[in-house]
Order: sequence, then C-alpha cells, then structure tokens
Amino acid sequence: MDDLSDSHGKHFSNRVILALGILSPILAWIVIFISRYKNPWFDVFGDAYSDLGGPKASDAWIYNYGLISVGILLLIYGVLITWKTIGKLGITGGAYLALAGVFLSLIGLFHSGTRPHTFVSTWFFIQADIAIILLAANYRASLLGKILLIVSLLAFPVAILVGVTIRWPSTAILETYGIIIIDFGVMSIPFLLGKENQYSRPSS
Repeated sequence: MDDLSDSHGKHFSNRVILALGILSPILAWIVIFISRYKNPWFDVFGDAYSDLGGPKASDAWIYNYGLISVGILLLIYGVLITWKTIGKLGITGGAYLALAGVFLSLIGLFHSGTRPHTFVSTWFFIQADIAIILLAANYRASLLGKILLIVSLLAFPVAILVGVTIRWPSTAILETYGIIIIDFGVMSIPFLLGKENQYSRPSS
C-alpha cells in the first residue's frame, strides 16, 4: 500500500514538473504579447521588454504582475527539480533555477525606471543560464542532455560575439535570444528527469 502511494506521489510530482516546464515559458510569452498589444508604440528593434512595465507603458501592471506570476511558477519548478533530481549538479542547478524565479519576480517588482531594475534583470539571466548549464551537465549521458549542454555553453559566447561584431539591434532582440535559450532548457528538463533511472548517475 505504501509502495502504491509512493508511486502515485512520484507520478503526480512528475506531472506537476512537466506542466510547470511547459506552461511557464508559454505564460511568459503570453504576458509579453498582451503587453505589446496594449502598447503599440513598442518597437522590438528599438526598445527593451522591460519598457512594457515601465512608466510610459499603458497597463504596465499586466507585464509586471505577469512576470511576478511566472517567477513564482519558476521558483516552484526549481524547488521540485531540486527535490526530484539525482546528482549534485542537478540539485545545484534546480536551486539556481528557483533563485532565478525569485529574480524574475523582482523584475516585476522593480520595473523599468527603478534603481534595482538593471541588477535584478541581469542576474535573472545569469542565474537561469547557470541553472540550465548545471542541469544539462547532470544529464549529459542522454542525447537531449548533450544537446542542451552544448547550446547552453555556447549561448553566452555567441551573444558576446554578435555584440562585438554585427551588434544586437536592440535590447529586446538580445533578450529574445536569451529567453529562447532559457525556454529550451526549462522545457527540456522534465524529459531529462523522465529518463533519470535510465541515464542519470550522481555527479560530483
């Protein structure tokens, strides 16, 4: 009976992780698109997404409270990953992802135009990227883990290379690039966890 209950608990937590991994990125883009619709002046080639939550934005609360909500989901997601995964790299990666969720919510609290905004937004991307790299390294025995590790390791050097050569057209375009990398990682993790027993071994 205890084994059956434990099995149901594991399946439920796996479904929650899968749901959060898929829904969090989708919700983030929904928030961006709605905010963009409410602010037709916004130019993806000239502005930053944070401008949608700044002083000149209409209905800035949509963007800011949206980020706070997505951040909370990401925090829960990271905590669950830390609980479910095996290996030091995976546990540390889950913790970094949870921390990234806190900083994503802080972006909504300290919107564009406030003093801490640049700090919290920069550290959200840094912590999320570190989380993806660590989790990918933890599951590097699987094909998806290898692909995610290569993509996440190359993400920052490529961003720098583009920045110093052809230059990014705008902050929003650079943010789009970073968000896509993070989304790929966040949406891949549930499938890596699903292969835990087959591929993963504790990492040091």
